[in-house]
Amino acid sequence: MKPLIGINCAYHDENDQFNDQLLLARIYVQAVEKTGGIPILLPIVDNEETMRVMMDNVDGLLMSGGGGLPAKFPASQILTGLAEQNPIRHRYDVQIVKLALERDLPILGMCRGHQTVNEVAGGTMHLSLHELTQQEHQQTIPDDQVCHQIRIAEDSRLASLLGTTGVGVNSFHRQAVDRLAPGMRAVAWADDGILEAYEGDNHLFVMGCQFHPETLMVSDSRFATIYGAFVQAAAKYHDRGH
Repeated sequence: MKPLIGINCAYHDENDQFNDQLLLARIYVQAVEKTGGIPILLPIVDNEETMRVMMDNVDGLLMSGGGGLPAKFPASQILTGLAEQNPIRHRYDVQIVKLALERDLPILGMCRGHQTVNEVAGGTMHLSLHELTQQEHQQTIPDDQVCHQIRIAEDSRLASLLGTTGVGVNSFHRQAVDRLAPGMRAVAWADDGILEAYEGDNHLFVMGCQFHPETLMVSDSRFATIYGAFVQAAAKYHDRGH
């Protein structure tokens, strides 16, 4: 049986309890399906028992990006943390990541998801890249195009998957991981030193990517190996009976 991959959703508040929305870019679903998983969308719920049942019934957790800072924020402004930006989403995201870590459920975090997993595990954030670098980390070119290069640790899972220690990636963020959580290891950096990927040393599979391999794989098939390894780990999780 193919592994079930739970994917969290972004939340958009319409200031109307009857019309607030859960959103997910379809590309995440397509990436999971193309690499052998069965995608299952995880809606934001309030009941903790419901969350536990959800996590008991999936074999891997994909923490999506998106749903971040409003465009009104000027680049120079000190920005708010993830919880302040989107409290309803963040409260839910924190709970499902905690449950996933407790279960040793394979986790793949993208962009905001990469930041959230690290924060839940005990790490911290740079709230604004403006004070740290002059390099552009918010591209305006198509999502599957390369914005900047990253350097990858030679002894990392990521280097093994991509078959290289240097590659171009896309970029859509104005914040970044600062201090890594205990048990997480930095494995990729932009030229300006901003962290681009980490891996968990104490879990079956934990990887965070500041970039978006699900869109990069449209133009470069090497990036499908990241999702492929995650889905394979989820299959192992399923086979061992959770």
